[in-house]
Amino acid sequence: MNIAIVDDKQEDIAALEAVLHHYAAAAGITISVRRFSGAAELLEDYRPFMYTVVFMDIYMDKMTGMEAAEAIRKEDSDTLLIFLTTSGEHRAEAFRIHAYDYIEKPVSEAQIYRVMDDILKKTTIMQKILSFTFNRDRYILSFSDITAVVSHLHNVEISDRFGNTYTPRMPFSSAADELLPDRRFLLITRGVIVNMDYIQGFEKGVCSLSDGTRIPCSLHREKELENIWQNYIFASIRGEALDKMNRAQDIIK
Repeated sequence: MNIAIVDDKQEDIAALEAVLHHYAAAAGITISVRRFSGAAELLEDYRPFMYTVVFMDIYMDKMTGMEAAEAIRKEDSDTLLIFLTTSGEHRAEAFRIHAYDYIEKPVSEAQIYRVMDDILKKTTIMQKILSFTFNRDRYILSFSDITAVVSHLHNVEISDRFGNTYTPRMPFSSAADELLPDRRFLLITRGVIVNMDYIQGFEKGVCSLSDGTRIPCSLHREKELENIWQNYIFASIRGEALDKMNRAQDIIK
C-alpha cells in the first residue's frame, strides 16, 4: 500500500508515519510512505493511481490541502483522501470533494487504526490480481483494470483499461477459474469474459464496452445478460451511496 503524508510540520509527519508502520506490522501488510512538506511538492510528483491513501493537512503555506485535493480530483477519483487538521470548519468542503475521512488534530493512534482498518477492507476487494507471463516478462494486473478476457487459439487475449492487450500462454479455463468467482466478471458467451464495470450496453448480439470495443455475445441470452449487468450496476450504485452516506456521517460527527 503506497501512502503519502502531506504536512508542513515535520513532527506531525514523523508521528503519523510511526503509527502507520506500527499498524502495518500488526496487520501483516507492507506499506511505503512518502513525505511531502507542502501541497505543491505533492502535486509536482503526483500521478493518478500513485497512492492508495493521501493523508493531508489543510492549513499549509502557499497552497492549502483543499486546493491540492481539488487538483487531485480533476485527474484521480480513486485515491483515498484523508484530512488531518486543527479545525472542523472544512468538513462540508471535504465531503464535497469526496474525502474518505476528516480527522481533527491531535490525532490518536486509535483513530488511525480505525480508518486503516476500513481502508484495508476496501482495498482488499480492489486489489485482487491476475498474474501471468507474456513475452518473457511477468505481469500483474488488478482485477479492476481488466476489461475483457477472450479465448485466443489455445491461450487467452487479455485487455486492460489502459488500452493494452496481452496474449499469455494461459488456458482460458485457468483465467475463468480466477475471474468468474468475482462478481464483476460475466461470461457473455463461450470463451469471452467481460468486466461489468466497463459494459456500456447490449444490442443485437453485441456487448459494447466503454473503450469502444464491441464483442459478440450470446444472442439468445442477450436479455438475461443485460438484466444481470443492470442488477450489478444497481447494486454497485446502491452500495456506493450507502458508503458515502456512512462516510459523510463520520465526517460530520
